[in-house]
Amino acid sequence: MNLQARIHSKEQIKSASTIALWSILNLTFLPGLAFMILLLQRKKHDTNSLSDYHFKFAIKLNLSAAGALIFVSVLMILLGGFNSGWTWVFVITYFVLVHTIFIVIAVWALIRAWAGNKVFSKY
Repeated sequence: MNLQARIHSKEQIKSASTIALWSILNLTFLPGLAFMILLLQRKKHDTNSLSDYHFKFAIKLNLSAAGALIFVSVLMILLGGFNSGWTWVFVITYFVLVHTIFIVIAVWALIRAWAGNKVFSKY
């Protein structure tokens, strides 16, 4: 266990892990509902804490995923609508590449939260 993980309390690590889990659920099984529950986690942690960092990261990640999904949907409509053959190219490409990247990043955030670390830090 590194020095950073020892600094954070078990409650901070548990809160950060819960936030990261809701982020994954929003990207996979419970879109929308999990995001609302994630937003309810906002008041349950201190400013500049590990859980606050993971909360901000999760919100940015999930809003980026929503933006990418909206962008692909608009692109599909502009390039032929839902009856075009290109629709499946966009759908399959989005889910195989883009959405998978968002899920992998969310899983990485959960693992880092379990370890008591920030997503992007050396220590």
